[in-house]
Amino acid sequence: MMIKTVEIKKNKRWRKIILFFAAFFCLTAAFTSCKKKKSPVGTQALPSGSIMNSDGLDTFQIHTYTVEEDTVLTMDPEFNLIGSFNDEVFGTVEAEFYSQLTLSGFSPDFGDISSLTVDSAVVAFEFGGYYGNLNEQLFEIYEITEDLSRDSSYTRKSIVTTSTQNLVPTGNNEGLITPDPEKSAIVGSDTLNPQLRIPLDPVFAKNLLTLAESATDDANFLDLFKGLHFKVNNAMLAPGEGSVIYLASTKPASKLTVYYTSGGEQASFDFIITGSAIDFNHVKTDYSMTRVQQVINDNSLGDEEFYAHAFATRAKVEFSSINDLPADIIVHDASLELPVNYYQGSNFYPSTEVNVSAKLFEGDDRKYVVSTVAYNKSKKAYVVDLRTYIQNIVKGEIQNNGLYISPKKYNTTTERLVFNGANSSNKKQPKLSIVYTKL
Repeated sequence: MMIKTVEIKKNKRWRKIILFFAAFFCLTAAFTSCKKKKSPVGTQALPSGSIMNSDGLDTFQIHTYTVEEDTVLTMDPEFNLIGSFNDEVFGTVEAEFYSQLTLSGFSPDFGDISSLTVDSAVVAFEFGGYYGNLNEQLFEIYEITEDLSRDSSYTRKSIVTTSTQNLVPTGNNEGLITPDPEKSAIVGSDTLNPQLRIPLDPVFAKNLLTLAESATDDANFLDLFKGLHFKVNNAMLAPGEGSVIYLASTKPASKLTVYYTSGGEQASFDFIITGSAIDFNHVKTDYSMTRVQQVINDNSLGDEEFYAHAFATRAKVEFSSINDLPADIIVHDASLELPVNYYQGSNFYPSTEVNVSAKLFEGDDRKYVVSTVAYNKSKKAYVVDLRTYIQNIVKGEIQNNGLYISPKKYNTTTERLVFNGANSSNKKQPKLSIVYTKL
């Protein structure tokens, strides 16, 4: 065999660099519920020891832009999302969620309900994180009035009907809360993990106890009480203000608790969110007046800067010149470096990990995960090993349809990414480099 030097023009100049490195990645199907095709990625990989020094490497021309996602499923998320923020780059984001509640015990005995006094009621959620800046927000809760169904495909745009009465007391602005994910919650004599605690109307809480007492099981209770809708009602936020809070709703400390006095004795009863309860996020994004929308409308603008945003958009990278590589080669290294535009300390931080996915087969619109890549802080970039992916394109076992990049937690966070485009005026641009040996 012989070592082949590849030289492909970029911006009418010839560039040649030297790189030696080998890696391997596995391909997993992102949609396990669909019938899967056999994936050729990962077959006939080079054995260890095949790494070699070579000048058969070039930096390929890249086209970058942003694509919009219309349907994102949001049922049973890792985190329930609530809050809003105004992003200088991406515009406004507002998150809310719907959730069923279940009983902590069946057929509870509260004594004489008519003489029972509700001392207080609160919905508590253990924090799972946040995105943005922690400003004061106005939290509201409404009762759901239609059945939630596990057979439904709830997406980020789905809504269900609710009552018009806000169940959070408004007399003393009880709903105005500044979330603090770093501060422990003190409940009675207990010190608990940080929580978002939203007070509830005592009259509603007493009615809820009445329903709990008459219910024989969770299914019967959900026939009587459909669930709650959690949202915020914030005034217009200045750029950089606001946040979306991540709530770990299935943690034991996350629950609705009614504190009451009956027969002169104080007690409490919990309503909980279990794994069997249906919940889904509703996320609204408005980037209509931003550069993001311009790049979506005109792909050529993405070569300066391109974007990815959870629930809404994915970054797209194309390198058509890969199709010109000879078929009889062994790829020793293929590395894609994607630098991001981010200043240290911003709470609109880049994702810890991104998914790099692709449509591999003709007529198959599913996006297969090619690789999951951690953010490289020193490079301020994501560096993707594409050796096996490129090898299989060259062999004709998959198609070169480009790559999609998006936050790994795409349907359970509000993370966003600003990438330097192929023609960016910033110091670093995306770069695909390949080393191969011609047989």
